[in-house]
Amino acid sequence: MKRNVRILSLVFAAALLTLAGCAETSPVEEQPQDEYDLEYTVSLPDLTRGYEVSPLIYGEFLEHIPGCIYGTIWAELLEDRKFYYAPGEEGLSPWTVSGEVSAAEGGCSESDLAAGIGDGGRISQSVSLAEGSYTGSLYAAGSGTVKVTAAGQEYTVGVGQQLQKYTFALEIPEDGEYEVSFAGEGGYVIVDSVSLMPSDNYCGMRRDTLDAMKELGGTIYRWPGGNFVSGYFWKDGIGDRDERPSRRNAAWFEDTGDIEEDRARMAEAYSFYDLIDPNDMGTDEFLAMCEYIGAEPYMAVNTGSGSVEDAVDLLEYCNGSTAAEYGALRAENGHPEPYGIRYWCVGNEMQGDWQIGHVQIDEYVVRHNAFAEAMKAVDADILITGCGDNASLWSEGMLANCAENLDYIGEHLYAVNDAEKSNASHIVSITGNFTLRLNNHRALLEKYPDAAHVRIAFDEYAFAWSAQATMRDALGIAASLNLFIENADIVGMANYSDAVFSAAREDAPAAIYADGTGAAFSPVGLVLQAYAKYMQKYALTAYIRQTDRDTALDYQATISEDGKTVSLAIVNPSDRSIAIGMQDESYTIERSVSIAGNAAQAIDAVGADAAQCIVEDAPALAVIRPQSVQILVIRIG
Repeated sequence: MKRNVRILSLVFAAALLTLAGCAETSPVEEQPQDEYDLEYTVSLPDLTRGYEVSPLIYGEFLEHIPGCIYGTIWAELLEDRKFYYAPGEEGLSPWTVSGEVSAAEGGCSESDLAAGIGDGGRISQSVSLAEGSYTGSLYAAGSGTVKVTAAGQEYTVGVGQQLQKYTFALEIPEDGEYEVSFAGEGGYVIVDSVSLMPSDNYCGMRRDTLDAMKELGGTIYRWPGGNFVSGYFWKDGIGDRDERPSRRNAAWFEDTGDIEEDRARMAEAYSFYDLIDPNDMGTDEFLAMCEYIGAEPYMAVNTGSGSVEDAVDLLEYCNGSTAAEYGALRAENGHPEPYGIRYWCVGNEMQGDWQIGHVQIDEYVVRHNAFAEAMKAVDADILITGCGDNASLWSEGMLANCAENLDYIGEHLYAVNDAEKSNASHIVSITGNFTLRLNNHRALLEKYPDAAHVRIAFDEYAFAWSAQATMRDALGIAASLNLFIENADIVGMANYSDAVFSAAREDAPAAIYADGTGAAFSPVGLVLQAYAKYMQKYALTAYIRQTDRDTALDYQATISEDGKTVSLAIVNPSDRSIAIGMQDESYTIERSVSIAGNAAQAIDAVGADAAQCIVEDAPALAVIRPQSVQILVIRIG
């Protein structure tokens, strides 16, 4: 299917992007036409709809990778709250200690320590707090009392000999840095599993970030990895959060036994939880997140260090009845109804020697089949994605040996991100790679007809992690979505990597960035949101006659099921403004959605727009701005 470009005119006297994304405007009457450099015409020669476009191509990815979960989605404000390291351990513990303080046994989790605090001893952390209400808690036992101090407010907890949970509340009058401390008085006490969160948290997650994710409109979220999953044991992340063990993030913080190496790695981390996973955000929390934002869950299982039994147990936990062992455990943990997860990712990048548990393809196909067959025996309705890499011989081995145990084959692509390239070349660096993989996949399906049903899941894709997401990246991501739509017969899913990152990560290309003040869309996030919201159900051929080839417009059309609405996405990498008009004057533009900004600019602070999204109803003239992505919603007849 050829790319389409249409010509429409439009004036952008619209409302700006808010932190929630694109803002809509009312029709504007008698606006002056924008100035423009060129004038192109769009034709729709045949309104016959093409292949159905999978809504899952508008998906997202999340992983327990530094800067992605803790501090952005997860609401906890205290680091090392379960005392993985001894409190005050130089270069490793985020706790400042004074007086009689030591590491203690007998806390909430068998794998973590507790803080032993003598009379006059004290542990503290400096925490950034915004104005508002907070709830806190701690477990304590001993012969004295614990004085909790935060933002000038004090709470004294009289503790008994048995470890027990205590709660407290804070009202913060204004934004600022505040010290939170726990001190022992009148005797020796053990303190463990301390916590401080905004009172409006949702199942432990930040509502501002969740609300932004909901506005993003991602249709499916892949979780929990990524490389992380090959060292992850899901049973660590269920049950009472205060009793869950902290674990080293094996993918990025392997245990070498060298404490000095630990200190060096911690010194480079964005936060403590980049390297130590408290398992606070586990399976049930992820599924609560999906329910809140209205997205399908896409669960990955560990085929690296994990076992078939672990994968089957997880599937039973998520989808099994309460008559089954792990279905009953799910009910005990507060969710009696099965989650009914349909999409399952068996393993992650197992072709790579960087992956925990990597083996050669002839051995891995046996492993994949064992996992898939055992999981299908528990729930025959699940759809399975297997590890692919058709840039090598790996995908061929999977399709040749595992076809009956595959619905999708995963492809990951992080395209070269070269700031010196032109916008058009930057786009090609990702779409050219996708095109190669699409062509390779088609060739493999012809070679292995038993695998003809297997579609590609581009379940990790982005520009390479070397900078934050820019408008130039947004152009490339939009062109990639156009390519997915064009190849709707073989592309079944795509998950942008990653949905959310800390704004402190200057090398991570997120759809949404978050810090202590809130969450904001990147230019890529605006594009992902617009495609998910405005593109139609079926692919459609359209044409734009480009009189100046240097504009290098990339475009793709879609049509609704009733054939009355066409959405045309246009990527303009050039510095030219282009008026777009319809060849058939009976077709009218009902809405224009335009995302534009300086190509190289990224968010320099949450709340500072790196691009603008303008939505206009019934524009008098559609003008495609320079360095922009535009979706035109066209009424037929």
